[in-house]
Amino acid sequence: MKYCPNCGEQVDPKAVICPHCGVPLPSSSSSSTPATTTGDTGSAWWGVLGFFIPVAGLVLYIVWHNSEPKNAKSAGIGALIQVGVWIAFVIFCFFIGLAAGLSD
Repeated sequence: MKYCPNCGEQVDPKAVICPHCGVPLPSSSSSSTPATTTGDTGSAWWGVLGFFIPVAGLVLYIVWHNSEPKNAKSAGIGALIQVGVWIAFVIFCFFIGLAAGLSD
């Protein structure tokens, strides 16, 4: 299926004008180009955002996993790294506390 770039609704692949909002649609020859030309660079900054705000990284991954897969992957990896760091920190603190309790 084809989507309207203005309203985002599904339209017939042969449609010239969106039946929902009336905006002219790109020709079928230009619709064969990938939709990822909107800036899907997979920038490391999305990973940094996902690292410092893991919930945002997860949300961006869920929202972008089809439309912008490179950016989604960067944000998701940043969030996963942060979660891994927190798990390692909790395990480390647990063993430090356990060792301190055994030395008393």
